[in-house]
Amino acid sequence: MDNCQQNTASIAVEQEDILGPNFTAYTLTPKQGQICTLIKHQHQTADVDSIAVLYLHGYTDYFYQVELAEFVSQQGMIFYALDLHGYGRSIRPFQQDHNQNTFSNYFADIETSLQAMANQGIQRCIFLGHSTGGLIVSRYLAEHNSKRIADIDIVGLILNSPFLSLPLSLTSESWRLPLYQFISRSLSGISLPAHKPTLYAQSIHQSLAGEWPYRLDWKPSQGSPLSFSWLNQIMKEQKACLSQRCGIPTLLCRSSKSTYHEKELVELQQGDGVLDVENMESKAKQIFTQLEIAIIDGGYHDLALSPLISRQDYYKKIQNWLSTY
Repeated sequence: MDNCQQNTASIAVEQEDILGPNFTAYTLTPKQGQICTLIKHQHQTADVDSIAVLYLHGYTDYFYQVELAEFVSQQGMIFYALDLHGYGRSIRPFQQDHNQNTFSNYFADIETSLQAMANQGIQRCIFLGHSTGGLIVSRYLAEHNSKRIADIDIVGLILNSPFLSLPLSLTSESWRLPLYQFISRSLSGISLPAHKPTLYAQSIHQSLAGEWPYRLDWKPSQGSPLSFSWLNQIMKEQKACLSQRCGIPTLLCRSSKSTYHEKELVELQQGDGVLDVENMESKAKQIFTQLEIAIIDGGYHDLALSPLISRQDYYKKIQNWLSTY
């Protein structure tokens, strides 16, 4: 067990995470009434002088990608993941629904996790953000405009299908985005219920047509109700992200095609079934000044959940990028 000193956060160390004896979970309290969970993969050969990777999950999601943690450890790095408050291991009855949270609260989760990592001797970190996690960490880094946070040097950023834009084609965005902004502001107090499994959930969960046995109480197959307040916040944060520049070395990983518009499962499984990859890349080029792009043929929205050949390509391209640092 790690001796994690108490500093800016109240820290409870669990003997074992739900993923098994190779994982330890730290319950953190960034501020009163706010809980987040830092998960660490135990790797015998890594030491505190190694670079750490901190993973941030997507929307209605949590960390369960054991293969990802093992890949990072095989590169000689230390793997951490963060279940943001209101998600996964960090769900508590006294906390707000994640549709009502603000990005500033998520920033507090990140800062507290970095401080806990620094207390364990970590000195260098690469962020890895998936989907909404990619947007949150991009905003966080651009907002802080610093490569050193909580006594840790931020030496890189990997984005796995980041939510830098709504699932809109570049040709239709100019007129559809203002319409969505107007609707989300007008209906800010309304949420549309979600009842049946999405095609994307069908493509990845083991009980449906996928291979991954994640917890459906933490990541329901029907997703979350569509909150117009949340949608409005997302569009504001995406716009703010585009207004800033981030000079940290960044690797954007995306699928070779978008399939979110497809109606049949077999067609959706040929690419990113959630976001528009060309729009995503366009936005990344505007934000990141040291950007490399890796395109994964047949990759899913979460590239780590892609079919074996595609996710092996995903890991290989991360490995190649890491070798330059």
